[in-house]
Amino acid sequence: MTDARDARIPVDRGWAWMVLLGSFAISTINVGTEKSFGIFFIEFLRQFKGTVFMTAMINTVWNVVFSVTAASVLLIGFKRLSIRASVFLGITLCTLGYGISSFATGLEYILISQSILVGMGAAFNIPPIYILIGEYFDKKKGIANAVFVSGNSLGGVIMPPLYRYIFDEYGLRGGLLITAGITFNSLVAAALLRPTSFYIDNCPQKPSIDSLNEKCYKSEKSDEDPNSSHPLIQKQASDEFNGCTDVHTDKDDSNDSVVRISPNSSSARYSSNKDVTSNCYKSETMETHVTTMEEEQQEQGCFIKCKNKIDCTLLKNISFLLFLVIYCLGNVAMMCAHIYIPTYARDIGITDQRIAIIVSVYCISDFVGRISAGFLADLSWITADHIVALSQVAVGLVLQFTVYYTSFLRLLVFAAILGSTAGMIVALFPPMMLEIVGKARYPSAMAIFILMICLFEGLAVPVLGYFRDVNNTFHFSFHLMGASSFVSVGLLIIFVILKRKRSRQKQDVVDKNED
Repeated sequence: MTDARDARIPVDRGWAWMVLLGSFAISTINVGTEKSFGIFFIEFLRQFKGTVFMTAMINTVWNVVFSVTAASVLLIGFKRLSIRASVFLGITLCTLGYGISSFATGLEYILISQSILVGMGAAFNIPPIYILIGEYFDKKKGIANAVFVSGNSLGGVIMPPLYRYIFDEYGLRGGLLITAGITFNSLVAAALLRPTSFYIDNCPQKPSIDSLNEKCYKSEKSDEDPNSSHPLIQKQASDEFNGCTDVHTDKDDSNDSVVRISPNSSSARYSSNKDVTSNCYKSETMETHVTTMEEEQQEQGCFIKCKNKIDCTLLKNISFLLFLVIYCLGNVAMMCAHIYIPTYARDIGITDQRIAIIVSVYCISDFVGRISAGFLADLSWITADHIVALSQVAVGLVLQFTVYYTSFLRLLVFAAILGSTAGMIVALFPPMMLEIVGKARYPSAMAIFILMICLFEGLAVPVLGYFRDVNNTFHFSFHLMGASSFVSVGLLIIFVILKRKRSRQKQDVVDKNED
């Protein structure tokens, strides 16, 4: 689906690739740090002697804070705050969160510092970049989104071994301070996120019919006979503006503008051409009422503004709601694997150094899988729906045999297979959702999407951790994760059938209209 964009914005070219490069770097550093939570998770368990369920609540609170804040940012946050400023603020909040966490004396302090501050920072940081990439890319949006989200995986390759080394050398408190410093350095990449309004405000626009119409008011009085030099002029023009000697605007008691134009002016001459004069008078009238419109907007309350920003029709869109459920179920493995695979490896006696290697292999595979998904989605012989369905079948199968992953090598193979397939749905959800809702409703859809996803995943993480505490093993938790992927495949089949049915109905309507 191709959306109309301002010709001055370098879509799929030029600075768009620099924006993608900056987004990729931010994703690598910030989301890579979040994907290293499995390393942090182990250190929190050691330092504060908590249960898996209570420690997993850090991630749950993070998800709740992230979802609520992200929805607010996407719906009402960009009126006075640009996307680049939002990312700056988000990185600063994440830095403060990690820095304050270094002084924590218990899990309750981590819930405040890391879960709340870092959760808010991530909400100001990552979701707005999805919107910016959607503005800069059209035909290449599949590969662009895949490159952006693959930064998560590359960060997962680099960051876990790095944080493992940092925690071994400096302990948890020193490691969290260094984490704050690493996060703060991503501000350099955020400087590349030039908003598209820059081109609209600073680049001249090509001459258009509207700009030519403005010349109606700048034309000097002509001494020639109107009927001889301008064959389109009718004599009625002089009669319509009889008695008016110049151009000015009066306002009556009802605040309506009345435009009076000299009969000999060029505007009067062209009054017979209604396409031209209507544009001239429209622009003049719009300028007259700008102040009144601004005053009315200021009188609106905050609640009304927020309500107007939310596109409630999305909640009636069956395709959007079904896609939301598919993603929630299909993303459970992706959300929980980077947290519970390191803990599972520790349970079966794998050393900390080898755990870092397993996490890195998982993230390398995730990086390759996401890039491959974006590349394949832009090809004509396979659709994004088919890619997601095949990847979720692989995820569901590999998670059913975790009872056999009892050695380092077997766990390494498991991490490679799971990593290369679980992240494909994450890489492809932006273009798939953009196809469902369109560019105009994309920010509102993204806000609802993030809110529901994070609340669902925030509930799934502690529930799976609870089953681990009850059963003393992760096997049942992994089975549930695989089962959710199988359910998502079934719903995806229904989604594809409905989409094809609606496509056929639209085609039938077009054929009937042509007949």
